[in-house]
Amino acid sequence: MAGPCTAHPGTSATHACTQCGALHCTPCLRLLVTEQNPRPVTMCPLCGALSRPLPEPERPEREDFVLALRRPFDEEGMLLLAAISVPYWLTAIPAASITTLFNVIYLGTLSTVYFQIVEHVARDAPGLPFSASFTSRWDLFLSFLRGLVCVLGGFWPAIASEILLPGNVWLTLALVLVGVAVTPAVILAISMTGHAVNGLWPVAWYEIVAHSPRAYVKLLGLFLASTAAGMLAILVAAYTVGFVPFFGPYFVGLVITTAAVVQATLFGTWVRRHAWAPDV
Repeated sequence: MAGPCTAHPGTSATHACTQCGALHCTPCLRLLVTEQNPRPVTMCPLCGALSRPLPEPERPEREDFVLALRRPFDEEGMLLLAAISVPYWLTAIPAASITTLFNVIYLGTLSTVYFQIVEHVARDAPGLPFSASFTSRWDLFLSFLRGLVCVLGGFWPAIASEILLPGNVWLTLALVLVGVAVTPAVILAISMTGHAVNGLWPVAWYEIVAHSPRAYVKLLGLFLASTAAGMLAILVAAYTVGFVPFFGPYFVGLVITTAAVVQATLFGTWVRRHAWAPDV
């Protein structure tokens, strides 16, 4: 844990000397620049040895998640939300082929940005990422597929049960509840490995849950709360503004996009606090 600066006891230290161990605030450091290394090297003002940056103190968990909730709502974040919502808005065009096309574009874009946000926030980078990184129709399709796996990945046992054992309501219901419980693990399996197929692999789910069951329960709580809040906001938007010509569909899309982005920032914050990669 960082202590006060040796020369300025009222100021927290940012660096420690690698030789004498003295603590220094940033203004106290000596900077050394050489022809071989034009980037300044921080030196101890007392003994002249190299100094190393001290790790920043971990933010309290509550503060961390409050900051995550605020991320999408600065000027750049709102522009991102507005841009992503445009394809959803265009699905309101009364033509089946156009509606299908823009549905795929919207879901593919949202899926790509969702995982980019998880990775971006997990690295504690500021703000939000601003690129969907599409290079071809194939990339768009893969993004759409990855989003589909996120939605249905944990539910394939329940779907298989209903197909193979029709009428077994209690078994199907139990598997649906399992699907809900492992959906955060599905999302993490994809985001941590970069492969959508791991979202369908129960071993990956188990690895994530078993790594830290208590932390996973918190993540599941975040997932359920953010999903419920998002669905409520979408229903309110649909039944109050959704019928308004021209503006209504766009506003509903904006609410859907915002709910997904907020959830992604919460997932990214969880990953940063409990980062690890499943061995699958």
